[in-house]
Amino acid sequence: MSFYTQCVRPILFQCDPEWIHNLTLALGEGVGSTVWGRWILEAVFSYVDPRLSVSVGGIRFPNPVGMAAGFDKNGRAIQALSAMGFGFVEVGSVSAHASEGNPRPRLFRLPVDEAIVVNYGVPNEGALAVAKRVGERETPVPLGINLVETNTGNPVGPDAVVEEFVEAVKPFRERADYVALNLNCPNTTGGVSTFDEGPHLRNLMAEYKRLDGLPAIFLKFTAHTEPKRMEHMLAAVEPFDFVKGFIFNLPSGKNYALRSPSKIVDGMPGTLCGPPTRKMMDETIRFWYEHMDRERYWIIGSGGISSAEDAYRKIRLGASLVQVYTGLVFQGPGLVKRIHEGLIRLMEKDGLTHIGQAVGLDHLGERPVGRSRSTVV
Repeated sequence: MSFYTQCVRPILFQCDPEWIHNLTLALGEGVGSTVWGRWILEAVFSYVDPRLSVSVGGIRFPNPVGMAAGFDKNGRAIQALSAMGFGFVEVGSVSAHASEGNPRPRLFRLPVDEAIVVNYGVPNEGALAVAKRVGERETPVPLGINLVETNTGNPVGPDAVVEEFVEAVKPFRERADYVALNLNCPNTTGGVSTFDEGPHLRNLMAEYKRLDGLPAIFLKFTAHTEPKRMEHMLAAVEPFDFVKGFIFNLPSGKNYALRSPSKIVDGMPGTLCGPPTRKMMDETIRFWYEHMDRERYWIIGSGGISSAEDAYRKIRLGASLVQVYTGLVFQGPGLVKRIHEGLIRLMEKDGLTHIGQAVGLDHLGERPVGRSRSTVV
């Protein structure tokens, strides 16, 4: 048990979750804006070991553990997060136009399961405002921008959604190291996406190809293990070499085996995040790694990471990078350093000299490394 779990968390959990979230962002923004503040954060939380550095999609990451989108929606605390030892920071989700998101309350805790239920509905200040902010704040680690369609509360036609994603990416082209396209946001469209079928994803990629200075693109969509659905997506992005890989969204809802009483859980609108999702998300990583072209695409894994063992499992299943969020709520900011230390320990136990050697290790001997999508059935 850490000082955070014994002393800090009990106090925080007496307060409204969204209020604590906003307070944490405000503190991070303030501390991260000063040189001495960043120095203190680095001294306490950072862990540097060259064996953890990775190259993904032409981008160099000092370590494979990143801050997931959803925590810093408007790029306020990116300097503090970078100083805390994250190998990269993903901001968002950000939409072309500002949005207030869903009505409150929209963030809930399930302490027994170490999980949260999120129904934010992607509130954010809009692409221009967020791009201006992050453009004025340098970070020593790669910065990702997670983009989503604006939450208007009303259905939007496919062509309008494509236009939104094009408009949203333009202000970030000079600042973002990569952009993640949130195609299936569970708290706005219920995980249903314009891009799940038809020519719309290919049309979006064609529009992106016309843009100068486009950073690496990762597609973020609802986790699944459906061969035909995979085939559709891989066929749509095949002509576009700026698509570097995939991130998996949690499906909408709370359909997991939980210890929390159903009478409590059922009253919480939104998507469950945390350890109960771990097995499903791990299986998704396994499935996609087995069938995608590993010489072209990379996976950023997430879902229920609360320890080094959780992160290492996803890496062995095929994730080159991993992201954490919910684990920080229950384990505190020291979790990132503990994951780094644990990854080194687990690598050494497996006789590895670099974290990249662990990627896909669970598939060794099962399938060839370079695969054409045409082999998926």
